[in-house]
Amino acid sequence: MGAWLSTTQPPRRQSPGADDEPAGGALVDPPVPAQARIPLGSDPVVLLADADERIRQGLTAQLAKYQVSVVHCPDGAAALLEAGLRKPDVLLVSADLPVIDGATVLRLVRRRLSIPVVLGVGPDDTAQVGPALAAGASACVARPYRPREVAQLLSLADRGSRGWDQPLVCGPLTLDPSTYEVRMHGVPTARLPLREFQLLHLLMLNAEKVITRDRIRAELWGEGARRSNTITVHIRRLRERLGDDPHHPEIIQTVRGVGYRLVPPSN
Repeated sequence: MGAWLSTTQPPRRQSPGADDEPAGGALVDPPVPAQARIPLGSDPVVLLADADERIRQGLTAQLAKYQVSVVHCPDGAAALLEAGLRKPDVLLVSADLPVIDGATVLRLVRRRLSIPVVLGVGPDDTAQVGPALAAGASACVARPYRPREVAQLLSLADRGSRGWDQPLVCGPLTLDPSTYEVRMHGVPTARLPLREFQLLHLLMLNAEKVITRDRIRAELWGEGARRSNTITVHIRRLRERLGDDPHHPEIIQTVRGVGYRLVPPSN
């Protein structure tokens, strides 16, 4: 599920013990036990293209906890040059880049390299999510970045053979990550916000199986879903978009005390 990691909503400052925002601009994850670190292989590298030096420095310091190295680029032209020279494991580019914007960097890199390219989306860049995914972005993540989510992006490097970006079909319900479209009976739904798209992708990928709330929280929010009703609200909105009865849902069913299960709707 590395392709759908984060929402485009700006993070909120929370009480002590939650994800605090340091001077570097990246959100701080809790301490990472050695056994919990993501098995990334030897010397994984993220090429980070972002005009904000505070974000670059903050993310670099936080990713050191995951034994991930970061190469900095302040603009899109430098990102293209460094990507060709270094062949990083993941290229993370801000949508709002000087010299050459993030969407153009994405398209150019996609023509030349097979590495995952991820677009960092700020609160004013949400309109770029759909076109970026259609242009071949491996994922879109919220900016400022959550270090754990960026570390998880390295799992995209070996997913091509597993078809993670292939369309999903559950009866008349289809989801296509390459075009950022959801259709019911062949009719496109309203464009889903990124987090709801992520949630539907997770449920469809595991159709007929119960997905626990803890798993949803871990895969989609990391440490960010601390309010008890966050997942409930997103499930409710997703049901509404799919035309599922909110009082007696048949597509996204609640397994009380555990989580949710997507049942393919009948034809």
